[in-house]
Amino acid sequence: MAAESLTMLATDPNEVPMLDNIAVSKLNAGEDETTKLENIPGYGVNADFIRASLGEVDANSLRLALYQTTNDKELAAMQVTKADYLGGAVIDYVLSKEDQEIVRAKALEYLLQGPHEWPAPPSEEETCRLMDLFSDVPMKSNPELSFDYKEGVEELAFEDFPRDVQWTKDIPSDLSKWKVVIVGAGISGIAAAIPLKRLGIPFEIIERQGGIGGTWLRNSYPNVRVDSPSCLYQYKFTKNYKWREHFPPGKRVQEYLVWVANEYGLIEHIKFDREVVGAEWDEETKSWNMTINHKQGSQVTQELLQPNFIISGSGLFNAAKLPDIPGISSYKGPIFHTSQWDHGIDYNGKNIGLIGTGSTGTQLAPALAPGAKNLTVYQRTANWIVPFEFFNSKISDNTNWLYEHMPFYKNWYMFGSFFKSLNFFSIQGLDKDWRAKGGMISERNDSVREALTKYINECLSGRPDLVSKMLPAFAPMTRRMVVDNGFYNTIQRDNVDLITDGIECITETGIRTKDGERQHDMIVLGAGFKVSQYFFPVEYKGTEGMTLKKLWEKDGARSYLGLVMPNYPNLFTSYGPNHQPRAGSLHSFAEQWGRYAALSIVHVIENGAKSMEVKREIFDDYNHKLDLATKELIWEGEGSGYFVNEHGRQGVNMPWTTAEYHRMIFKPDFDDFIIKC
Repeated sequence: MAAESLTMLATDPNEVPMLDNIAVSKLNAGEDETTKLENIPGYGVNADFIRASLGEVDANSLRLALYQTTNDKELAAMQVTKADYLGGAVIDYVLSKEDQEIVRAKALEYLLQGPHEWPAPPSEEETCRLMDLFSDVPMKSNPELSFDYKEGVEELAFEDFPRDVQWTKDIPSDLSKWKVVIVGAGISGIAAAIPLKRLGIPFEIIERQGGIGGTWLRNSYPNVRVDSPSCLYQYKFTKNYKWREHFPPGKRVQEYLVWVANEYGLIEHIKFDREVVGAEWDEETKSWNMTINHKQGSQVTQELLQPNFIISGSGLFNAAKLPDIPGISSYKGPIFHTSQWDHGIDYNGKNIGLIGTGSTGTQLAPALAPGAKNLTVYQRTANWIVPFEFFNSKISDNTNWLYEHMPFYKNWYMFGSFFKSLNFFSIQGLDKDWRAKGGMISERNDSVREALTKYINECLSGRPDLVSKMLPAFAPMTRRMVVDNGFYNTIQRDNVDLITDGIECITETGIRTKDGERQHDMIVLGAGFKVSQYFFPVEYKGTEGMTLKKLWEKDGARSYLGLVMPNYPNLFTSYGPNHQPRAGSLHSFAEQWGRYAALSIVHVIENGAKSMEVKREIFDDYNHKLDLATKELIWEGEGSGYFVNEHGRQGVNMPWTTAEYHRMIFKPDFDDFIIKC
């Protein structure tokens, strides 16, 4: 949908015919003669197809889209109710069944008139008014949410580029003398490149792999799949991309990133098979001296670059973690990490050992078990596993048709997914009053725990031996929650064994635990990643000879806002220390990180400066506040996983709500920086 095809928001209810109660009844009963049309001009589908499409909608999202388009006051007046599922692990905002049918009938009447000219994006004030109708109470009145209306406007994404960056003065005539290097052609790297491309600032993307996708190119193990819905797992400037699944497999995510790079002209800026070895700041030239290894077949040549700015998009999951198990190098059969999957090996008919039951292991086991002679799953820690509706479901042609033809329905559906995710905040907090009364974490967290415990017992009914092994000893959300991809069913198969005894060692032919040794034809390591090794394997040397090892020697990786560090001018990081969001969309955050970097670069160029570096006192004060905020949450408690580094400090997640963090990085406060000319 092109922006130039849009018109103003309808304000006259007579512009679009409204339905009375008789018309609604007829449409529900299929009595309206217009529903018998074989083919509706401009659509290429008949009324039955449209009616079926409306049967799949989220009625509340459709209500807001239809109200925005028609200004039908009856739609605005409908009552929304908050519905809790799994003890509050999942929250939805729903209409009564009667109102749902009215919404569908009104939408059918609207769509049967044929294609409409789409209304123009509403003003920010009008958008905020519309958002207040989505929930059971106005956003600012919701006691469980921290909501920022500006963030909501961006998430609704009525504009083509809701997080656009523009020059504040005339476009400089000497832009060619500036150069930005982006490290990585994954989610963060692509998000960082978009504003630079639109601004006309010269940049290159250095990618160590031979293609686009980052994590989603590197991880190709069977059944790899994102555990966030596709409507969240995309950039807000690509609203019209047609996903095929609600939770896409890894290959689809990688295809999407390739599509984005092609669609927005980024391919010409990417240099593949190049690994950044290191970079050192040159104070005299106010630029970085960057060393790169370029792999061409068996040959490796060294290249040197001298960018003014570096944006690191190397990601959090770029370095495989091998388990610290004695004898791991002695095994004679195939053994590999899931991120280095050997597609030349046929695992069918094999005795397979799988180490790890986190997000990766629980995805992989259901794919390996049906073809394996025997699958032995070695588990160190049980994780909370959550059922997600539509996890393995495709998005129907009907739904994609509705996204394309019902004005703003997809915007509101995407917004709904974002808004519902904000309810995670109250699950993650420690409630002192609740605990003083005998509760474990908080009323909401304890309720989720009870519901998920019930789910485990239901899935493993009749197998008390498995229930005891699969019941976590820590609170939900202490670690990353795992989505159920059929794992509970898998471990009940006759050819699958779940071993929870500690692994003593790996032998030449198998794995030895406390109860004996098991022989394996192959071993798969689902042990995760070295998430605390930010920027790996790159060595960055900043001003005054500063190294990351020295900067972080006290208690691990730190940054200011997850984006910049003292002694490292003109270096920005996406997905840096304490950068993982508590809720919402990774792609949206990547866009915000890219916007922050682009705004900073624009400021330096427009003001005749050459460098900017965060002040040490700003960095220290921010991290002090971050530590205090983290203590109010559950991540450093019993059962903590990869969030917590070797120093016992949580160094991955941000403690802020999405609204708090959005306000922090909406635009840089240049008083926080040392700016040099």
